[in-house]
Amino acid sequence: MSTSPTLAPMNTQLGTRRTTHQPRRLLPARPSRALDTDLVWALGIYIAVITGIWIIHGGLSQFGDGTIGIATGVTQLTGLYASAAGLLGLFFAARPRILERHCGLDRLFNWHRVLGETMAVLVGVHVAAGIMAWQVDGQWGAVLADVTGRVPYFAGATVGAVLIGVVTVTSLKSIRNRLAYEAWYFLHLTAYLGFALSFGHTITSGTDFSDDAIARWIWIGLHVTVAATLVWSRWGHTMVAALRPLRVAEIQRVSHDVCTVRLAGGRLQQMRGSAGQFCFLRPLTAAGWWRCNPFSLSASPTTEGLRFSIKDRGDASNYITSLKVGTKIAVEGPYGVCTSDVALDRKVMFVVGGIGIAPARALLEDLPASAAPVVLYRARSRKDLIHYDELVELAARTNGRVLTLVGPSASLAVKDPFSASSLRRAIPDVAERVAILCGPERLLQAARHGLKRAGVHTSDIHYEHAWW
Repeated sequence: MSTSPTLAPMNTQLGTRRTTHQPRRLLPARPSRALDTDLVWALGIYIAVITGIWIIHGGLSQFGDGTIGIATGVTQLTGLYASAAGLLGLFFAARPRILERHCGLDRLFNWHRVLGETMAVLVGVHVAAGIMAWQVDGQWGAVLADVTGRVPYFAGATVGAVLIGVVTVTSLKSIRNRLAYEAWYFLHLTAYLGFALSFGHTITSGTDFSDDAIARWIWIGLHVTVAATLVWSRWGHTMVAALRPLRVAEIQRVSHDVCTVRLAGGRLQQMRGSAGQFCFLRPLTAAGWWRCNPFSLSASPTTEGLRFSIKDRGDASNYITSLKVGTKIAVEGPYGVCTSDVALDRKVMFVVGGIGIAPARALLEDLPASAAPVVLYRARSRKDLIHYDELVELAARTNGRVLTLVGPSASLAVKDPFSASSLRRAIPDVAERVAILCGPERLLQAARHGLKRAGVHTSDIHYEHAWW
């Protein structure tokens, strides 16, 4: 295993001109001032406003007008809720920093996914109820003509509903796993078009907005706010990253399937970031500009560079690690909430596996000696122990230690190495520690279950889910 040259301590001898340069750490990521109660209140007000618009314009009274009235009321309500879910989902996808720093990007994206699926279900009910309310005496041909162009804005709404349906189906895990991330992502973007095409008919159809200027401007204002947030917080950051890129400064192979990539550049003087976070990397090359994938920092970020440990997982990782020194990279982020702030001046333990070692290794640089970290490192073989020497050195500096668990699951002496009893034997004071988990989903689930049974409070277990 190779060790990082950046780990050498700084030596400054008074009266001499020879010094060992110590790079300056980036300013830490700004904390969020948002509270969970703020989010609950905002969501409650949002739902109340949407529901209030429907009630004020007679939506509730529709349920007393027979089958057609009920279908009309359901059509109006599901249409409003579908648009509301879509707007909120787009707002989360915009990655507003105040929410990302509070909740984590993984949770924002998972909420975005849930809201997208909810919107698709509501659109389906909306279309079915609308057709039931619209058709009279079985005149299905007239209904088809109306929704495909005879009624203004309904052709766009029909196309929008189809696009949303396609995106929803291709986002099912069984189908999504068969697609390359980039292919799925660009297909996913058509949902934005579908949402935009559906906007016109919500304003001109029915009484919720066409006959009420105040409600109409509230609705338009919500759309403009979300669009502005997308432009600034999402696409604006992408443009800044592309206009002020970093460059590949060094690529080193550290194992049979892992390389470290260090990026450097003048933009680092203004960036903020902390160990434990990750960035989206977009190579600015003819064949790579459309590739944008997340990679975790494997060293504390400094003004001299961002280091990533990248495992060979497919086309995207192979492309990054095969770039030439000097290649421009657009860097979005850093993102993530599992920083040293979660330690709260307490003892820390890590449960890591696979390339999840990257954020854990970076975090060890930022922990104080009082953290006395214990690293439980799970690997299938000795050659998969990435950065092992660096981990041992960093842990020793903070009064900690590294414990390895190597081998296929079937060959382990302990049937469940993450059971409560196993964790207590390895770390007697496990219940008093803050736990940080980094690795594949199966490891996260096993470690969470065992830690809770070992007495670690849920609020002291920190991790970030993969959203892809």
